Amino acid sequence: MEKIEEEIKGKKFFGGDNIGYLDIALGWISYWLPIWEEVGSMQIIDPLKFSAITAWITNFLTHPVIKDNLPPRDKMLVYYNLRRCQFCSTQHG
Repeated sequence: MEKIEEEIKGKKFFGGDNIGYLDIALGWISYWLPIWEEVGSMQIIDPLKFSAITAWITNFLTHPVIKDNLPPRDKMLVYYNLRRCQFCSTQHG
């Protein structure tokens, strides 16, 4: 994460003012990681330590092309909570 933080620092996107290939390649971080953090009750990206990544996540997720093509967050939370419960029941049963 430190390398990513340094790369994005001072820029809106990895491509500068516009979304580029690296933004698309790392875009999963912006959407999936916060969902996994919530489902797992953990924090992977500290917003204070990784302020540039946190700003990039906001910029990326609010860009109309990205925002309008993501699956609904509430449905993803339900799905991953169900998967977590299924995993836990197979590990303990």
